[in-house]
Amino acid sequence: MIHIRRIEREDLDELFALDKICFRPGIAYSKAELNYFIRHPRSLSFAAVDPSKKLLGFAIVESNLEKGRRVGHIVTIDVAPEARRKGIGRLLMEAMIEGLIAIQAIAIRLEVAVDNREAQSFYQQFGFSVTGRIPGFYMGTLDALTMQKPLN
Repeated sequence: MIHIRRIEREDLDELFALDKICFRPGIAYSKAELNYFIRHPRSLSFAAVDPSKKLLGFAIVESNLEKGRRVGHIVTIDVAPEARRKGIGRLLMEAMIEGLIAIQAIAIRLEVAVDNREAQSFYQQFGFSVTGRIPGFYMGTLDALTMQKPLN
């Protein structure tokens, strides 16, 4: 059974190690960046752990005000390779959406690499639509698609 809980400061080393496994250099976050996101008051961060408390995945979403309305922005969703296709990403996404709805966010946005078709399909299953493209977003060479989902 998978348990979703809030990320704790003590999780930082594990988060950093998992992010390096999930994303290539230049896309993976530094430890300082992850530390910033998990400590920032506008961030919601969730960990997926198994019964032995092993980290199987995590997700971070931040929220900002745009024209007086709260909008979420997914920072990352990471799932350990051996734990993929077991519903962990779905549980993390649901936790982020519920957290954003609780703070009255009206939408959730993200960027995803144009070559990451698996992630794009995952987001589309949740009702995200492509809203644009950012040239060279990753490492100055890889384009990103922007995607958004309303939360109403």
